[in-house]
Amino acid sequence: MPKFDCLCCGHCCLNLVDAYQGCVSDADMQRWRQEGRDDLLAWVVTLALGPDNQLHTAWVDPATGDDVERCPWLLDRIDGNGYLCGIDATKPDHCRNYPEHRQHAAATGCRSISWESGDDSRL
Repeated sequence: MPKFDCLCCGHCCLNLVDAYQGCVSDADMQRWRQEGRDDLLAWVVTLALGPDNQLHTAWVDPATGDDVERCPWLLDRIDGNGYLCGIDATKPDHCRNYPEHRQHAAATGCRSISWESGDDSRL
């Protein structure tokens, strides 16, 4: 399986709406509850859409109730050369699974050029 090596350019976190105005999964919510990550849960607004149907909107500033314009967990590297994820070990599934494949990376403007050769149908 090919491996994607992130260059930490921040493109996905800064420019793809899902990174900072998307939704997180039920699995993310459950994981964060189990981990005691109230800091993350505070930035999520859950909307009840019907019986057993909820939408978890992230990232909403807990102080203002406003959607953010940048992921609150995106950190500038000390050397000024890119970014790091402040919640990398427990980041949302949609972040963890980005990009889905080489074509997805290209279509969404991912700047990574570090790919191992082989079948890239799924990274």
